[in-house]
Amino acid sequence: MLITDLTIAHPILGASLHRLSGIELEWQETYTQQDRPTQMLFWVEGDSFDAVESAIAEATMVENPTVFAQLDDRRLYRVDFNDEGSSVNLMGEFMQVGAVLEAARGDDEGWHCRIRFPAREAYHHVYDFCTSHDITVHIDRVWERRAGEPGDGLALTDAQRETLIAAVESGYLDIPRGCSLEELGEQLGISRSATSERFRRGVKNLVLESL
Repeated sequence: MLITDLTIAHPILGASLHRLSGIELEWQETYTQQDRPTQMLFWVEGDSFDAVESAIAEATMVENPTVFAQLDDRRLYRVDFNDEGSSVNLMGEFMQVGAVLEAARGDDEGWHCRIRFPAREAYHHVYDFCTSHDITVHIDRVWERRAGEPGDGLALTDAQRETLIAAVESGYLDIPRGCSLEELGEQLGISRSATSERFRRGVKNLVLESL
């Protein structure tokens, strides 16, 4: 198995991300339903949602932006891919070769992705697709994992690692608990809902990596 950290200058919301310096999008899911356009869900955290929504509304490859959910200072948006967006959709390429997009974070540098490929040939397939569509791919890190080898925690993002370490050090995982979720969030400088999501995602990634 090949595990890669890639920065992909993907055109989906690319221009919007350039306009939103300092704002990050956290990819949640991309899916296609029969007789409906491909849709993408992503989280935005911050206090400048008017600017975010203005930038998304002017994006050329997506349409029908909708606030799907709101939690404190986070909003979950859903957009539809138009024909142009669907033509550069990487999710179908991942599925074709058995690759898994584990996480993606978008900012003004592009989409920072962690992707698991079953073999190098699968990676080359996706890379060739990007090249043929003028999509720049920068390899930040790549390593191989043999079947049966224990994980080394690399599946965690820096934010997830920080949250899990703080949870242990603060006594959040003790019985009885040494601090509440709100108190853990205060230590990290983020909201209760953001703390909960980071914690749950981190635990999930550790389980996937280890078991």
